[in-house]
Amino acid sequence: MTKSRLFFHCAAAIIAAFGMCGRQELKAQDAAGPVGQVTRIGQVDVIPDTGFDAGAGMYQGITLAGVNPPAAGDWPCFGGGGSAQCSSIPSGGLVIPFPLQVIAAKSFGEVVWTFSTTSATGTAGFTVKITQGTATIFSYSFNFPVTANGVWCADVVNAKLSGAKKGTATVTVTTTVGAATITGKTVLHIQ
Repeated sequence: MTKSRLFFHCAAAIIAAFGMCGRQELKAQDAAGPVGQVTRIGQVDVIPDTGFDAGAGMYQGITLAGVNPPAAGDWPCFGGGGSAQCSSIPSGGLVIPFPLQVIAAKSFGEVVWTFSTTSATGTAGFTVKITQGTATIFSYSFNFPVTANGVWCADVVNAKLSGAKKGTATVTVTTTVGAATITGKTVLHIQ
């Protein structure tokens, strides 16, 4: 019986320590407000004429939401460059936050999505919107130049959920270049 109690007390102490350290780390970043960025992470290979819908211009990749990185530049982390944490990532690799489907109501976090351009070139407009029913609990927009034949990763850090309640929330990311628009979605469960 004593071993069981000792185990549970140690486990509780570890959980409390991680909880306190994690909150302090995020608080320093949270004060800055949301920040969006885009990075070209690869080249779209040449595809035969029958491979892509020529009119599409862009294709949506993954969409996810997770926690803010422990330090700026930790993730998204792209093959072989950036901060010390990224230097061991092989070329073409991508490190992203662990996607969280269950989050706290007063969370700060990060939304990450990937997309590919085929013919789309110019200033891209990016919008992240998190909704619960008809209420918008986070919204952020920014612009960034993109070129054709690229694989891109976009992210917004310090996304704060305002007025979130327990239940599901929908994360919608929209990327627009000229007449081409793509949309990605994921669902969060707020506790």
